[in-house]
Amino acid sequence: SFGGPSPPCSFHPPERFRHRLRGTISATTFLRIARAALLRAMHFAAYVVRLALAVVDQKLLVTPFARPMGSGNVVAKVEPMGTPGIYCDRNAPVAARVLTRVPSLGAAHYYRAPPVWGRNGHAQTILASLMRTTPKVAYARELLSTPDGGSLALDVYVRHFPDDCDSRNEGMRPVDMGETGMRDVVNERPFVLLTSGLGGGSQDAYVRSMAARAADAGWHVAVLNMRSCGGSPVTSPRLFSAHRGSTDDVRLAVAHCRRKPYLAARAPVLAAMGWSNGATIINNALAEQETTHEGRMHRIDAAVTLACPLNMPQANKNLGRIFHSQVYDRQIAKGLARNFEESGARRVIEKAQRESGGFLTGWANNLFTVDVERLLKSQTIREIDEQITRKCFGFDSVEDYYMDASSDQRLPSVRVPLLVVSAFDDPLAPGWTIPYPFFHRAETVMLALTGFGGHLGWCDEDQPFGRPRWVEETAVDFLSAALEVDAFTPSGKQWPLL
Repeated sequence: SFGGPSPPCSFHPPERFRHRLRGTISATTFLRIARAALLRAMHFAAYVVRLALAVVDQKLLVTPFARPMGSGNVVAKVEPMGTPGIYCDRNAPVAARVLTRVPSLGAAHYYRAPPVWGRNGHAQTILASLMRTTPKVAYARELLSTPDGGSLALDVYVRHFPDDCDSRNEGMRPVDMGETGMRDVVNERPFVLLTSGLGGGSQDAYVRSMAARAADAGWHVAVLNMRSCGGSPVTSPRLFSAHRGSTDDVRLAVAHCRRKPYLAARAPVLAAMGWSNGATIINNALAEQETTHEGRMHRIDAAVTLACPLNMPQANKNLGRIFHSQVYDRQIAKGLARNFEESGARRVIEKAQRESGGFLTGWANNLFTVDVERLLKSQTIREIDEQITRKCFGFDSVEDYYMDASSDQRLPSVRVPLLVVSAFDDPLAPGWTIPYPFFHRAETVMLALTGFGGHLGWCDEDQPFGRPRWVEETAVDFLSAALEVDAFTPSGKQWPLL
């Protein structure tokens, strides 16, 4: 009975095993170990059954990775949500153009991860950020002034150096636009504007690599460094967010590019790409240009967004897991706090608070204060957003900010071609937060879901720590196909200085 003395053990192991047990463990101990192993096996079996039931219970979507015998046309195959593949309305004109012209979105050339470790999202995320080497890039920098007195740094691609690669997020120091002679040249190539991930800029390895790939494909490339990022000067207490203010800055930069002949005034199209937080900003800007901010001068014709946390409340909740909080959340928060200090944002905000009696004016004309010391001691992204982001942009709570900034709610408003590239095992933007039913019926928005890739990883199978060729080819080829841009052959011309 429970709680009473244990009954005598009547277990007698076979003769051939007794010599192994003698002098090591008793029969009672052996029985206890066997019972524990049996319980573990039962728990594991129950877990497998629950997992199988969860998969069966999922709603089914359509992916294109099935071909009938003897046919070259891709046909629909019923798969559960989260299966790697393309999610979209396959009868829509955008899908018809893209799926026949972008080989890397077909089954034969779809993303393949490196064996063994490449099938772990954490390994891809961490190793790609530490070991990936990409070409150094030379940029010409132009500073743009915002209505509130802020500054944006627009880095225009000049050239890259294939034989000079670096894994560090340093790239090459931009030179002033006026020193290059670039303003004397009229650009007639398609134009693409890049925006990096949270706190990053034109110096990041994955940004440099994409800039070089797009330029090789005949695109004129520029990188928009958000406020205080990429070495841009801080001239206003307002920094950046994932929505409010930042979409205004993107529109200002796009309008500037459309006015300048050496950028995009004569370009046939203007497209955009964004990673992570930059992807959220681009998604939101695409929706707003169809709803609250119409206008040709700041219109983006097509875009690709990569590793986007579409549902920010759920993505932030996922960061609360033990490994995620210690490895990702803490490190990103330290990087943001360090950038706050090194960029000069601390000095500007402290000075503004002293001169205004302790209060700053936010994006919504609200008054707020920043506890700089607490901000610098922040251990999580959420703490930083609590100390400055949600206050600066007029939110009552961090949760309100995350709910407002989430771009999944605005994707139905997007009317231009948009490719969203996500990895299901992304630890910062996990696949279970993706709104698969929307993508399944979307006419202009497509989801390319890979099973592996981590966050900004997508390491290639054959050269895992080189340039992420699959994601680069997919992004550039999608824009060319969706916008029906004719192939451009790079002239090899260098700007006067470089």
